[in-house]
Amino acid sequence: MQRDKKPKIVVIGAASSSFSGLLADLVGADELDGAELALVDIDEQGLEIMTALGKRMAAEWGRQTTVTGTPDRRQALAGADFVLTTIAVGGVRTWRQDEEIPAKHGYYGHSVDTVGPGGLFRGLRLIPPMIDICRDIEQLCPEAWVINYSNPMAGICRAVRKASQVKIVGLCTAGFLPRQIARYLGIEPGRVEVVSAGLNHWVWALKILLDGEDFTEQFNQKMRREKADDPYVRSSVELLDIFGCWPMPGPNHVAEFFAYFYGPDDDGRDDARYAFRKGHDFDERLKKEKQLRADLKAQGQGSQPLGHKPEEAAGEAVRMLLSMWFNGRTLHYANVQNDGLVTNLPGHAIVEVPVIADANGVRGLHVGPLPDSVVGLVQARCAYYELLADAALHKSRKVALQCLMADALTNSIPRARACMDEMFQVQAEFLPGYQ
Repeated sequence: MQRDKKPKIVVIGAASSSFSGLLADLVGADELDGAELALVDIDEQGLEIMTALGKRMAAEWGRQTTVTGTPDRRQALAGADFVLTTIAVGGVRTWRQDEEIPAKHGYYGHSVDTVGPGGLFRGLRLIPPMIDICRDIEQLCPEAWVINYSNPMAGICRAVRKASQVKIVGLCTAGFLPRQIARYLGIEPGRVEVVSAGLNHWVWALKILLDGEDFTEQFNQKMRREKADDPYVRSSVELLDIFGCWPMPGPNHVAEFFAYFYGPDDDGRDDARYAFRKGHDFDERLKKEKQLRADLKAQGQGSQPLGHKPEEAAGEAVRMLLSMWFNGRTLHYANVQNDGLVTNLPGHAIVEVPVIADANGVRGLHVGPLPDSVVGLVQARCAYYELLADAALHKSRKVALQCLMADALTNSIPRARACMDEMFQVQAEFLPGYQ
């Protein structure tokens, strides 16, 4: 990396309307004034909207940052210093299938992008194009760091580590762990640190520090006392009581790893106990997405105001790449290869742990062992992601079935086969070459 200049940052998957906040962070960051920002997507209409929006941000906020957009990934990647990947395959259409088709076969969830058939098929769709991207990076910008936002995070990052030499780190909801704890405590996030370990969407708070002092037991008691009857949080309180440590990031994500919390079956509890048990309203989501895209287009064209320039970059990716480029030192919660950081998980597994970003890149911090109460569950999920990576890399339907059978949400071989067969059928256009 030539740090005597501002970096070149490539965003692949930039047409999504949800990228607008990160775009504002990238253009608005004082330290990145004069950087080169290249947006890439095969959705040319959406790409045109986001490129125009970025150009207007730069002009209105007095930035020298250049913003370009192209569907030609290789053209954009030449000489890149950072590559942010936010890709999806099939959009809301396949996301809807990932939720609704498995539900017919007894699989339920919330985000359906990390576990179960939804997580499996999202990985099967995304990993092959992600590997193609990495092949281009190896040729065109081999020193670049890849910061991945796409899910299923552990499966994607593991496949990249198995099949390429690129430097990759994954960012997702864990970046907000201190803020979540601080919100429960009603204090400023800067007073909180969390020592946590696990997998994306499913980490365990091993130690909670308040002003540098161990506050773990006080926090756990507070959650038992105040949140046991909260419809949204009570599932996490139940898990705390069973396993002895607080699960994070949010109850809706964590609950997806346990079949108990989702679905319509009567298992002795009131169906209203868990506020997140209903699925998505995809029609409403499509409606909101259409309106948001229209608003962003109007902002890019100048007929609607942009709003205020961000005072400080909120995106974890921006904070991270700034530390790597300018030799800072910042703490994040990110997805990296284990290599002994969590001592009782496989060394090759992709774990979500505290990491430090600086001029040397991103390095995970040693956490030690997970408690005996949860380590077996997490080890089993590591095996699921290993099989997912292999199924996608080898385009093997047989290994895909092995992966689904390794999922703790599977309790029937016929239903697993039927679900997988239907998913391969309806998503065939996005799953070429699987045999």
